[in-house]
Amino acid sequence: MASGCRDCATCTKSGLGKLVQHTVVGLVYLCTLGIGYVLKRGLRRHCPQCGHLLSRHARRADGSFRD
Repeated sequence: MASGCRDCATCTKSGLGKLVQHTVVGLVYLCTLGIGYVLKRGLRRHCPQCGHLLSRHARRADGSFRD
């Protein structure tokens, strides 16, 4: 996986923000016994460059990516 992309809200977070997000997401996956992870990976579209959700990427008014 690449180091990140500039349009992704998750990739551009601070180190502390990423740590908090990973902790909360890990806790949610643990509480749902992995069902949340399976649903997220199976039903949502992900960026081919960084692997994060496409909905977390910045877009222009016409719907194209800012890249």
